[in-house]
Amino acid sequence: MKYFMIEVCENCKPLFEKLLKRIEELERRLAAYENAHTPYSRKIFKPRPKPINGKRGRPSGLPGSTRPIPKSDRIVESKFDRCPNCRGKLKHINKESTIIEEIPKPQPVEIVEYINNHYECKNCGEVVAKDENCPEQGRFGYNVLAHCTLMKFEDRLTFRKLHESLKRHYNLEITPASIMNMTRSVYRKLEPEHEELINTIRSSPCVYADETSIRINGTNYWIWIFVAKNAVLCVIRKTRGKKVVKEILGNYKGIVICDGWKSYAQFGYTIQRCWAHLLREAYNIENKNIHELLHNLFIDAKRGSLTRASAEERLRKIISKKYEDKESVKLLNKIKNGIHSWFTFLTYKFVEPTNNTAEQALREHVVIRKIIGGLRSLEGAKVHEVAMSCLATWKLKGLNLFDTLVSYLRS
Repeated sequence: MKYFMIEVCENCKPLFEKLLKRIEELERRLAAYENAHTPYSRKIFKPRPKPINGKRGRPSGLPGSTRPIPKSDRIVESKFDRCPNCRGKLKHINKESTIIEEIPKPQPVEIVEYINNHYECKNCGEVVAKDENCPEQGRFGYNVLAHCTLMKFEDRLTFRKLHESLKRHYNLEITPASIMNMTRSVYRKLEPEHEELINTIRSSPCVYADETSIRINGTNYWIWIFVAKNAVLCVIRKTRGKKVVKEILGNYKGIVICDGWKSYAQFGYTIQRCWAHLLREAYNIENKNIHELLHNLFIDAKRGSLTRASAEERLRKIISKKYEDKESVKLLNKIKNGIHSWFTFLTYKFVEPTNNTAEQALREHVVIRKIIGGLRSLEGAKVHEVAMSCLATWKLKGLNLFDTLVSYLRS
């Protein structure tokens, strides 16, 4: 028996074997939520946060922070000529000032009529005098399109909630279907920028890559994320296989930082495998000695006290030890298979030893997936990947999202 080395009578043996099978089944189901690759949000049994100095809040000894007082745009001063209660004379004794930050009341929609004049030129033919704020098609202006796009992909609102928000703030009645069509119009404007992001990723010295699943009309697809210094690229594909890596990276000459998924290692790329994944996997096995050895090695390498050759030598000594349990053997085989990819960051100082950069970029998509459950169509997936890629890239560059999006819509 797997769990108990005891003798069982023949009458109890069928029930005992049935219970063991049930335990194994429950362990398999629990493993989907409690393993080294489970995101914190999916963990069933989350560790309780440790109290700092016995209480929540800022630790003692750290400097406090106060919101800076802004400069006022207008002044409202209240005065009395006589006492509001008895109408007696008043003597002014003091004055106090209070700075309040307020938002304006919901504003009505501005209805603009654009009149475009057509002219005939002897040299150029017909020319049209058209204001830059006049859309090429549709009844809604660029500000409306940009606002709806940001509310959908940055604020993570569903189309129904977006419809209610526009009604509440601007008394603007737009159906959810019309809002969806607006995002498709924005996607068509941003599609060339999305294609250019692929070239930016390929020309960067290093790229952080990761992937996660998403359902499209009930079918499983994969969101791939590629992050460079000045670009974030998202693509949605049917497969998690190597052809997606080849499609995006091509003959990439830089360094790929990934979690060790086999699709990246098949093209001869220089790879940095993620130490965060490795240490989590080592922590989850019963043999805690391996985790301690790997953790100490990583700390020494991260501090810069080891050369790449000495670090790899220490790693070889760790994996050379013999272990009997299957978990330890499996982990050591994983380390051995990527033995030359664990300390790339010691050779190239601009490379991080973990894949956290890609996982943080992927987090936005995971949150949206939790809200909407999945996407309805392949066209919706295309809108998602283009809009999310451009917005994440602009945010990485420190650009104003609204102004930048409007400028692309006008172009």
